[in-house]
Amino acid sequence: MKIDGDVLTIDLNLSMDEIVTLEEFVRPRIEYIERIETEEKSVLSSSALLSLLVSIKKTRPEIEIPFLEKEQTISFAFGTVHWTYHD
Repeated sequence: MKIDGDVLTIDLNLSMDEIVTLEEFVRPRIEYIERIETEEKSVLSSSALLSLLVSIKKTRPEIEIPFLEKEQTISFAFGTVHWTYHD
């Protein structure tokens, strides 16, 4: 996880402990984050991270999360994952 100005970059391959840490990091800074990027070639390994990103987007809809807009990814754990979310 890396923050550069108002852009937060995360790896999709986070453990549950890292996801909890990410949530604790984002919560007090949510008003200052404008975009959440994912590292290139990182692979989703937990549906909990997907749930957290959707929750962040619902809490603050103006945050840009390009990963969510793709509406699909490939995961070694889950295969091809598709999703839809509503703002």
